[in-house]
This record gives sequence, C-alpha cells and structure tokens, in this order.
Amino acid sequence: MKISSKGHYGLLALAELVANYRLRRAMQLREIAESQHIPMQYLGQIMILLKRGDLVNATRGPTGGYVLARSPESISVKEVLQVLEGPIEGFDMSARRAGQPLPIVTRRLIETWSRGLQAMEMILEETTLADLCKTEAPPLMYYI
Repeated sequence: MKISSKGHYGLLALAELVANYRLRRAMQLREIAESQHIPMQYLGQIMILLKRGDLVNATRGPTGGYVLARSPESISVKEVLQVLEGPIEGFDMSARRAGQPLPIVTRRLIETWSRGLQAMEMILEETTLADLCKTEAPPLMYYI
C-alpha cells in the first residue's frame, strides 16, 4: 500500500485537531495549513473529504473552523486512510491467462500478499489518532 500526500496531509491535519480536542477549540483552515506546512487549497479539499467521512465537524463564523467529530481514541488510521485514499487494494488478477490455471508460484504469491494485507489492515485498525499523537517521554538522564 502506498500512502499519497492526501493521506499523509490528512493525518497531519487530524493530528493538529487532536492537539485541540480537549480544549474543544475549532481550528481554522489557515491555522492548520500554517502549522503543518500544507498548501491551503489542497488542505481545503482534504478537509471536505474528512467531513464527508464523518471524521471532522465544521462550523462557520469568526470562531468557526474544524473539530474532530469523535474522540481521537475512536478514530483509527485505517478509517482515515479509507476516507482519503479509498479501499486497500488487493492483488491484481488482470494478468491471469484466460482459461488456464494459475501456476503454483502465482497462487502462493497471492496467498502471501493476502496475508500481508490482512496483517496491515489489522495494525491500521488497531492504531488510533490518539496513538499517533502520544507525547514522547523525555529520555532519562543519569548522573554519576
């Protein structure tokens, strides 16, 4: 699976909203774009997709902007990527020869690829926005 700039920027924008989730403060598009160094017009298109996918809510007005639609703990990375990138692709069978059985190596490759996709999907489903946005503990310093 390849994640495009749309998926990457979308996750960065949502990470910015996670930081403001506890404050219940809406963030304007300009703020998110500047903070995460995302082109504003492109971010606008991404936020529309996230809104359609029920991942963010938008409010208008001087204090308006975007907020997460749900808690960061309830939004999986898989859900975000499916909204922005579409379904995770499987093995392309277009190279299959009409009327002939697939060679054993090809069948095993398809099985292996399928297991890899299932494992990746499980990890993306288990990983939430909250997991991505955890603050790192500073390294311990030992003095002698």
